[in-house]
Amino acid sequence: MSAKAIREYHGKKLVSKWLPQYSSSQVYNLEDRALLITPNAIRPEDPASLDAIAAANPWLLETKLVVKPDQLIKRRGKAGLLAINKTWPEVVQWIKERMNKECKVEVVTGILDHFIVEPFVPHQQSDEYYLCLQVK
Repeated sequence: MSAKAIREYHGKKLVSKWLPQYSSSQVYNLEDRALLITPNAIRPEDPASLDAIAAANPWLLETKLVVKPDQLIKRRGKAGLLAINKTWPEVVQWIKERMNKECKVEVVTGILDHFIVEPFVPHQQSDEYYLCLQVK
């Protein structure tokens, strides 16, 4: 059976949309606050693009944030590719420093061009879960 990897952003959108409907006997509601930043979203020649993103997503200015590449990279934390507990201006700067830049993680080299931004939720490492969904 073949598997098709998808971006973390899209996976979280799917889960947040369908989990409440299909959770058996318990209802789970997930906050659907995540933003996918692509090369077209943050344009250095157009600073207003950043204002438009924040205006459309006011939660970006109201909470601390997490940002990371959304490119099917394993061990992003160990590679220094997580920015945690940041403000929106700090997130923007972090992305600008990495957008369309070459990055090497272990033996793989590639260009970073997609980033996911989410609210920062303080938690213990032991409270993290990884989810794998496969459809037959």
